[in-house]
Amino acid sequence: MEHSFLRHLLKGAHKDEAEARRRRLTLYFISYVGGTLMAIMAGINVGGDNPFLIAALAVSATVIYLNVIASHIFPHSDVSYYVAGLIVLFTFNALIYTGGYNNTGLYFLYPLIFVQIIVVSFRPALLYVAATMMLAVVMLFNQHLIYAQYAEEDVSRFLISMGCFICVAFIAENFWHQSRKEMLEENLERTRQANTDPLTKLPNRRFLEAVYFEKVSKDPVSYFPLSTVVVDIDHFKVINDSYGHDVGDEVLIQFTEIMKSAVRTTDIVARTGGEEFLVIFPKATLTQAVKLAEIIRAKVEAKPFDKGDIHHKITASFGVATALTDGNINATLKQADDNLYQAKNSGRNKVV
Repeated sequence: MEHSFLRHLLKGAHKDEAEARRRRLTLYFISYVGGTLMAIMAGINVGGDNPFLIAALAVSATVIYLNVIASHIFPHSDVSYYVAGLIVLFTFNALIYTGGYNNTGLYFLYPLIFVQIIVVSFRPALLYVAATMMLAVVMLFNQHLIYAQYAEEDVSRFLISMGCFICVAFIAENFWHQSRKEMLEENLERTRQANTDPLTKLPNRRFLEAVYFEKVSKDPVSYFPLSTVVVDIDHFKVINDSYGHDVGDEVLIQFTEIMKSAVRTTDIVARTGGEEFLVIFPKATLTQAVKLAEIIRAKVEAKPFDKGDIHHKITASFGVATALTDGNINATLKQADDNLYQAKNSGRNKVV
């Protein structure tokens, strides 16, 4: 298994839930509160002399409610956030166009633009805000095209204050995201070290129990049948006793490289003990797993350890078992372990 694949699995197990909650709760709050206020204001203005305002508020409220309902139905989709950004773009400029209630629409634009900055992810938010403000500037400097009319000093002060507000908001967001990213990267690296064998750089038993098998249980369709292969280097103690532990470590590293070269990118090779390893083949039947284990066995046997005057043949024994559901993973691992002992007791260098 490649290092990048291990990092991907660990990153998936340690997502930035705080940021996801912040965006989601902001979306819910502004949708329910903002949508309700717009609906109320549309009702208050019924019969008034600004039909464009009533239409804009009614349309915005309706789309807001539909979007937040969709976000509940599809909680893992980001589409609702981007739709919310477009709703803000429309509502923001609709208030400028109509003037809002008694020409006070400009006062309500600051929280709207801030919501756009938070709800839409950082880089796309730059484009959303730029598009929103460009349209606003066009209308404010071409008031003959819009329903509302604003004094020149109101326009200049609004644009200056809004520009300052947007800059401060983006600076704050940028530092928020940078600090979160650095913290997550640091936590991810600590997690990787805790889940990785320092010698072979393979995942360890902690990774299997805390990350991989938990992921498997949450998405069984993508992993089962799940075949497990317990691997043990034959007579490894003889290598350590004959050549020393430094040579033993080099043998383990060579053995690791051979196994990694023989498996698929979606397979897992982990070191679970001194000279014991576990290979996991997702979406592999017992017959397929036996064939894959035999390929590894043959490659190990075909490449003895050669260094200086040391020439030592390396072999390994393999125990294979397959789990059909997430309910019998532990039983399957025990069965694979029992099969390994059977392989060692019946002559070693074989797959059982």
